[in-house]
Amino acid sequence: MPPSSSGAGLNGFDKADLHIHTKCSDGIHTPEEIVEKASAAGLSAISITDHDSVAGIDKAKPSASAKGLELIHGVEMSSTYQGYDIHVLGYFFDHRHPALTGYLDHCRELRTQRAERMVGKLAKMGVKIGLDQIILKAQNGSVGRPHIAAVLQDGGYVRSFSEAFSKYLGAHSPAYVKSIETHPGEVIRLLNEAGGLSFLAHPGQSAPDEILKQLITLGLDGIEIVHPSHDTYKQNYYRQIANEYFMLFSGGSDYHGLKDRDDDTFGKVNIPGDWVEKMRSRLVKA
Repeated sequence: MPPSSSGAGLNGFDKADLHIHTKCSDGIHTPEEIVEKASAAGLSAISITDHDSVAGIDKAKPSASAKGLELIHGVEMSSTYQGYDIHVLGYFFDHRHPALTGYLDHCRELRTQRAERMVGKLAKMGVKIGLDQIILKAQNGSVGRPHIAAVLQDGGYVRSFSEAFSKYLGAHSPAYVKSIETHPGEVIRLLNEAGGLSFLAHPGQSAPDEILKQLITLGLDGIEIVHPSHDTYKQNYYRQIANEYFMLFSGGSDYHGLKDRDDDTFGKVNIPGDWVEKMRSRLVKA
């Protein structure tokens, strides 16, 4: 039985959260503030996995070191496969690897272009917001739909983030523009070249069974088992698939700080320390 929101890991001691966002993408807290929260929550290890950005890693390092908290290099990279937005979580890579950093810089440009196209679609619907407002919300970080949602809320066009997504920004909503259309195999290759591991993020949200099986053949190292959107049934289900293909397990709170539920999950939706050790041992064997 995998952990869900019990607090302690399987061994009852170390617990980790390997899916956290900061202001360097679409979270509300700085990397330093995340370290403070993680330490206060009793976590022993975290990974800052900002969208297509590794800018938060070096910012978090001094405070993590001071708190005795292990900071695992992380990122959540966008890709598209057969019409599905597929997110790949990367861990333990060299965050200064030239090919990876060059690609992530390119992604930042693509994200800004995507936001510009969404602003254009909104304008045709009579919803007038500026790209400069969105970039300001992102604080020079990786621009995403939550920043557009925040501007829509500020402008009185919607009452909440959920309304912004259901009315305008969701995958089936009128102002939606597809995410970065890189093939997930390319993302996996980049992470591998940088010495890291690749995991499929929240498959329960994004990957039907037939797509999941195809993605596994691309060379993924593991599956995100524990996620707020995965109930116990889904956790068990994805764990069985991971075991079948000799894959690693990961998980975390997917914390952004944007919704009421986020503070209920932070520190509670976590994974046991031995999952992290198995990830580390896979790197050694590689």
